[in-house]
Amino acid sequence: KSKQKAFTKYQKRWSEASKAAEGSPMSAEIDRAKKYCQVIRAICHTQVSKVKIGQKKAHIKEIQINGGNTAAKVDFVTGLFEQEVKVADVFSQDEM
Repeated sequence: KSKQKAFTKYQKRWSEASKAAEGSPMSAEIDRAKKYCQVIRAICHTQVSKVKIGQKKAHIKEIQINGGNTAAKVDFVTGLFEQEVKVADVFSQDEM
């Protein structure tokens, strides 16, 4: 068995970045994505507690963002962080 904790280096880097910088520690990563990335994807999950189907695990889906330049895509996705997005708003009938 491993005696090490998971993600300790990652957590330490983010805590140091939040103490040192004025803004959020994620702003540097967002700026880097705007500068270097070409394809922007959002990782989304379902809310199983709202659907009574007897399932306990959420579905996780990676959705590619299209339209506009990379900076516009990143701004669009960061505007949707921690918000509910309905399936009908994203996909049309018989698209998937």
